[in-house]
Amino acid sequence: MLRMFAVFGMIVMFAATSFGADLVSMKLCATKDYDAAAKDCAPGKAMENKPIQIDPTKIGSLQFLTAVKTSKEEEIYHVWIWGKSTKYVTVYDSATKLLREPDESELTWLKDRKIEGARVLVKMTAPEAERFRLHSSKTLTPSMTGLWKVQVYDAAETNALGEMEFTIAIGDKGITKPTPEPTASK
Repeated sequence: MLRMFAVFGMIVMFAATSFGADLVSMKLCATKDYDAAAKDCAPGKAMENKPIQIDPTKIGSLQFLTAVKTSKEEEIYHVWIWGKSTKYVTVYDSATKLLREPDESELTWLKDRKIEGARVLVKMTAPEAERFRLHSSKTLTPSMTGLWKVQVYDAAETNALGEMEFTIAIGDKGITKPTPEPTASK
């Protein structure tokens, strides 16, 4: 009897860990620094730390790159967030390659996750893979100043797999990111 419970417990554990996607990596880069052939940011151009400040007059658009590990085909969403209102949200469906208004189920999906300020919901599909790369982009204008976030979701899950924040502000530089901490010499 005890052996039966142990086997059942193992089955439940494997079943619980074999579903859903895991975030492997995420980063931002200016579109001009995106290498489409490599599906990655050019060497030294990735932004992965905080704080990140971006001047929209010098950087016209951004690429948000993620890599996910999946045990089966999964719907992965990038949600670009600015402000508090979801009044102006649009949906980009990579399967149909169409930008459109959200339907009621997509608005419910955002509401169920308490996502406020969604501007764009990018819907993508990741096949079963150890590291599948996905990316979405956003064109920037000077009227978009303020704090932005991009959240990554497995569409079937309630909590975000990850989030990256950045600030859009007019400044004298295109992108300002933190400098690495100096290492102490021994």
